[in-house]
Amino acid sequence: MPGALDSAFRKAAESVVKELGTSLDVEIDYLRQVSGDYNVSTGAYTDLQQTFADIRAPIEFIDSEEEEGREERKARVYIAPDQIGDNQPTMSDELVLKFAGSDRKAQITDIRTFSGGQAYLYILLVRF
Repeated sequence: MPGALDSAFRKAAESVVKELGTSLDVEIDYLRQVSGDYNVSTGAYTDLQQTFADIRAPIEFIDSEEEEGREERKARVYIAPDQIGDNQPTMSDELVLKFAGSDRKAQITDIRTFSGGQAYLYILLVRF
């Protein structure tokens, strides 16, 4: 059971993430991998995703390097739990970063969870 301090941290984190996210011209789609569907008669397994679209979240671009003619960028994305349905992010989830007039699919490479009795902030390290 979360205490009063946990609730205060969660509300503060949600407020900061939403205010910073709204002030920036960046949106993300969060693609949560949920358990798939197995068709017994055909033997086919279908991956299922739950999409949380057009989330306003602060993004901190931290690295960009070129290797063999390809550019790889890294960024930190700050997300409040309520923005993704109070779900815990996983490494199999994906993000679509929408900025500078284009959409870029990003892979989660690290997840930092800030919590006490309840989670109140996720910092996702992504590469794209």
